[in-house]
Amino acid sequence: MALTSEQLLEAALKVDMIQRETLNQLRNEARRRHLDVLTLVQAHYRLPKNAFYRAAAEVRGIRFLEMEELKPDLEALKKLPQALVRRKNFLPVLATSEDAPLTLVTSEPDDRSGLDTSKRLLNQAVELGLSEPHLISKAIERAYQALQQASIEVESATQQSVDLIVLLDAIFREAYLRRSSDIHIMQDEQGLRVRLRVDGKLQEYIPDTIASHEVANGLISRIKVLADLDIAEQREPQDGGLSYTLDAPIDTEFNVRVATAPTRIGERVTMRILGQDAKDLSLAKIGMTERDLTLFQEAIRKPFGMILLTGPTGSGKSTTLFAALREISAPDINILTVENPIEYVIEGVSQVQTGAKITFASALRSFLRHDPDVLMVGEIRDEETADTALKASMTGHLVFSTLHTNTAAGSITRLADIGCEAFLIGATMNAVIAQRLVRKLCVHCRTPYEASDEEKGLLEQPLDQSLTLYQPHGCALCEGSGYRGRMGLFETLWFDESLSKLVSKGCSEEELEAVALSKSRLRLMWQDGVTKVLEGHTTLSEIQKVTVKRVINA
Repeated sequence: MALTSEQLLEAALKVDMIQRETLNQLRNEARRRHLDVLTLVQAHYRLPKNAFYRAAAEVRGIRFLEMEELKPDLEALKKLPQALVRRKNFLPVLATSEDAPLTLVTSEPDDRSGLDTSKRLLNQAVELGLSEPHLISKAIERAYQALQQASIEVESATQQSVDLIVLLDAIFREAYLRRSSDIHIMQDEQGLRVRLRVDGKLQEYIPDTIASHEVANGLISRIKVLADLDIAEQREPQDGGLSYTLDAPIDTEFNVRVATAPTRIGERVTMRILGQDAKDLSLAKIGMTERDLTLFQEAIRKPFGMILLTGPTGSGKSTTLFAALREISAPDINILTVENPIEYVIEGVSQVQTGAKITFASALRSFLRHDPDVLMVGEIRDEETADTALKASMTGHLVFSTLHTNTAAGSITRLADIGCEAFLIGATMNAVIAQRLVRKLCVHCRTPYEASDEEKGLLEQPLDQSLTLYQPHGCALCEGSGYRGRMGLFETLWFDESLSKLVSKGCSEEELEAVALSKSRLRLMWQDGVTKVLEGHTTLSEIQKVTVKRVINA
């Protein structure tokens, strides 16, 4: 038997993962709505059940194991009766080193009689481990399948039917609780495999059902039906979208972009969850420094001009753009956007999605006949879109857009390469912001340490002075990763009259950066990253993954 909801909640309280006052309020609400209190707490704090089992392990001082760590010790497993293993949900797993004892993983660490029986039968030193019940069950089935292949007779587990509607709902629920941006559904030799992208990293999700190829094919077909795709077409990639609603106690709806592709084993599906945190979207939360935030707020309130966000796919450009639009949105301002797809829905804003008959350029030309104040173009890809956007910003409209370049100043070169006139770029540009995302340290468990001389050198700090930085540790709240959430790193280029004239003359990228840096109109991404490392928000290794230290002679 697994740990009870009350035991899991008490463990979460002891590690400060949840607050007693909030829990009491949620208990009352659960009684009123006839809901399970643990499910309500999960929805309120957006925490998967995995986090509560981690908290229980932390409180008891034992190791928590994820699915990939549940590697069964088959020799030890043979010593235990199958009935005991299946009934008690125990699994002996391989030791982490030659000197380490055997780990006996359970979902009920307080069941002393079952544990003592297992230890006596194994007749060796045993270390207790904890994991989620369904993960242990999955690992037990895989272990006995391995024994069957070795011609050892074992009892077969009772087969269960799979409700695909319930399975898909469980996947979306887990993705929501883990704050996932993408869901990957694929097939391997074992059958269904589900992975969730959390804070830029993929995590395995093990459904509490049979994960055969038949289940995988059925699940993919259901997703294709919901996304209005052709379920008979399995040899060509397809793109679509759907809207999904999670019932109480989560009570939320989000849009999902769906892409399918044929693979060697079978079809795979990738789903991007759009606009999850639209209600909390604001400029103050995207991670800009106080000075950059002030300058950005000034730029987005200018009556005309162009504001560009640059960076690779998945760097948070759309989030920053829509935070800016929400900041300036008002009843007396007419805002129109053209996007592919529509990620965030903003009340009072007319949003158009591109398609077979609507391009960015054609939508933008149409918008100019709708008396706009502010225009947002999802992406500048060609000369036609760029030229229309620049001319719109020159004729009394404020235009926001995105571009794929590595640096802020590189956007000017990119626009020139597309075919835009230098005088037009210089006359219209208000600001260019290059952006990347890094993981934020979990404030609940980050640990301080003394920086090395090498780190001080990279951070441009005095070598003869002590410097305290923070490193990830891992706890129940961050699911052992040491990081929770992401924040933006920004390279900001703020145009003034002198920089506009310089661009109009067709200056080089290097010349623009040098002059802008000398006038304090350019702040490099590395500098922004260093500031956030020194403030304890992230780590040096995180900023080194997305940017490099550049030397510009001003």
